[in-house]
Amino acid sequence: MFRMMKNLRYVLPILLNVLFIVPLQAQTRRALVIGLGEQEDKSWAKINGDKDVPYVKEMLIKSGYKDIVTLVNRQATKAGIVSAFTALADQCKSGDRVYIHFSGHGQLVTDVDGDEKSDSLDEAWIPYDAYLKYGEKDRGEKHLTDDDINEFLTKIKNKIGDNGKMLVVVDACHSGDSSRGGEETENLSGLDETIRGVRNVFMIPVKERGNVARLEENWLTLSACKDYQFNQEMKVPQVGKLTYALYTALLKGNVTMEGIKLFMAKHRGILPQTPVLSGKTDKYTISDFISIEP
Repeated sequence: MFRMMKNLRYVLPILLNVLFIVPLQAQTRRALVIGLGEQEDKSWAKINGDKDVPYVKEMLIKSGYKDIVTLVNRQATKAGIVSAFTALADQCKSGDRVYIHFSGHGQLVTDVDGDEKSDSLDEAWIPYDAYLKYGEKDRGEKHLTDDDINEFLTKIKNKIGDNGKMLVVVDACHSGDSSRGGEETENLSGLDETIRGVRNVFMIPVKERGNVARLEENWLTLSACKDYQFNQEMKVPQVGKLTYALYTALLKGNVTMEGIKLFMAKHRGILPQTPVLSGKTDKYTISDFISIEP
């Protein structure tokens, strides 16, 4: 009996390490933050997505994130973003908490594979090397469509598993995953607003579209506006409205969708803009990802 008790003195610390330390190590907070204020194609209007990055990074550090990768301007080419997504998926472990942020231009693109039944248009993030109009320098391969993004996010979600959580924040135009509706788009000429997006659709000539089923969104997505709306920046400071809404909400210690909507309504520009929360809204909340660590 004495020998058994003596052995327990050595066994118990090992058991405690297994029960408590390992699970903590398995819940790493990882983030990928993309911000664009410059484009290779100068046809794009000047925006300030790159200025969002310091606000997002500070917000994440306050929320306990240790592994934060940033891509700014020329780093955020299509290849650069794809490489960062791939690396993130490779590093993720079961139970990790993942935050992905995109601040930049958004554009509607011809849906080639046929999963957009309602309007035949994909929503796309605009990397540094994507062009405003179809042509020799970009036939659509430089755009990062919602189909592309869904594929990368699914790989990450598969790695973090059911115990892992992922939030995607999109501070861009045409970012919400809603069907195009009856709200008319106003003329953008002469507006005293910085708009993250354009009216014109990136039209890809296709003879026949595919018939791919729409993939399920197994994470939480927070978008700056509905997919037929335009995302307007703050005037002071010159940053994304959704980014600044999250940042100020964190400092106040209460990050909720209701608070974000109130902020956006209070700082409404000339054009209507409605933030959208989609995906696993029954399982996750924004504060699961953004909250000041005690």
